[in-house]
Amino acid sequence: MDKIINRILDFPQMVNSILPKNNFNAMMEGSESSISGWTGTFFKVGALVVLVGMLLSVGGGGLEAINGSEGALGKVSAGLCTIVLLYAAFPIAQVIRSAGDSLAASKSGMVDFFFKDVIVAHIKVLGHITALVILFGAFCSTIGWILGSDGMSITPGITDGFAYSYALPVDAMAAFMSMLGLEFVGGFIADFFAWDITGSEATGYNLNGALAVGWEYVQVAITLAQLYVALAFYSFFYGVLSSLFNWIKSPYLPFKAN
Repeated sequence: MDKIINRILDFPQMVNSILPKNNFNAMMEGSESSISGWTGTFFKVGALVVLVGMLLSVGGGGLEAINGSEGALGKVSAGLCTIVLLYAAFPIAQVIRSAGDSLAASKSGMVDFFFKDVIVAHIKVLGHITALVILFGAFCSTIGWILGSDGMSITPGITDGFAYSYALPVDAMAAFMSMLGLEFVGGFIADFFAWDITGSEATGYNLNGALAVGWEYVQVAITLAQLYVALAFYSFFYGVLSSLFNWIKSPYLPFKAN
């Protein structure tokens, strides 16, 4: 009787083992270890989408800018800026692709992967893309200034995502400083991350125009500095929270017994 009952209970496993190409159970059991690979694939697909989207957008905008420019210098400026921005699409897409490769190779556990690796990669990607956008925009401004034409530039809205990505660590640090009674430090942090020196336009072949172009290159360094400070803030708070949760799981008093 026991053998019959065991055979009945083992019937699903027996049938499952003889079914041809039945890898679904292995896929489900290995799904957790595959998340990093799938995330990396998602970033790689995103890199391709961004590349194609930028090429189409810049190509169409470039043709409109060339047709709408006045004079030979204006058309040359618009054409050169179009070439520069078409070139920019490739390093920008590569930033996303590199982040995907890094995430795909991650060996972190689920918690560290989602709350550390993915978020850090997200902040880095947006920060590096923002810096590249500003850099290639400065190249276009340089061309326009030299040729005395407005040319064309990348839409500033592309850079808005960076401010959103580092808002969490920056706001958390400002609130932490406020808890310690150091509100002025929080204000300094807010001012630092709102620092933008690219307000003036590079108009006119003169000293003011040259300074305006120069400030755009300086803004690249400021953006990278903001990125690394934001990453430092996030690493600090993630370390604090990790230590707190580990202490909650196994609380102890931080004193040595004599």
